[in-house]
Amino acid sequence: MNSAIKLIVGIIVVLAGLYWYAADFVGRNVWTGVIGSSAIGAFKTVFVGLFGIFLIFIGFLVAWIEYEDIRWQRREKQSVKQPKQ
Repeated sequence: MNSAIKLIVGIIVVLAGLYWYAADFVGRNVWTGVIGSSAIGAFKTVFVGLFGIFLIFIGFLVAWIEYEDIRWQRREKQSVKQPKQ
């Protein structure tokens, strides 16, 4: 697929996502009758439910990156101490 087409599709998806949440404030949300709740209320519920798991994953990611950095620094120090043959 051409890059320009991907860009246009991405912009359309972003605009659809913005409309999904902004429609409650604009007053033209046709989905409220279908799904039975507002998108903002659903977003708040999901955000509160996933925030702790998000923190756990971010914490593991940061710890893993720093662990790998420490390992890399140890390897560099050992390679500097060992004379090259």
